[in-house]
Amino acid sequence: MPIRNIALLRTLVLTLSSTFMLSGCGGFSLWPFGEDDAAKTSRGPAGSTEYQCDKGRKFYVRIQDGGNVAWLVLPDREVGLNKTEGAGQFSNGITTLAIEGDIAKLEDGYKHEFANCKVPQAAPKQ
Repeated sequence: MPIRNIALLRTLVLTLSSTFMLSGCGGFSLWPFGEDDAAKTSRGPAGSTEYQCDKGRKFYVRIQDGGNVAWLVLPDREVGLNKTEGAGQFSNGITTLAIEGDIAKLEDGYKHEFANCKVPQAAPKQ
């Protein structure tokens, strides 16, 4: 292989590797179409409602089966809860969820604190 081709190959490899390393730093993006606002917001499971609580905790709830089942999606697990006698109340005997409007109360049975849980307000578009 001629020396000229080796030099060209070395330059090409160096350029490509530098480009990919810079894109991993976060200050450089290879995406040519500007910022993606959707990528900045966290998305929960499809058809679910996000609840944000004190101490930075959050969970998602997806109501199914005509309102008779609530799927509680926590960061480390998903739990199916059946509707109980009270309005907006769901339980599996260990975990209890009570929903009233945009406010939820969750007792997970493991002494984790989920206090003051609310549906977050949408940020105004600028």
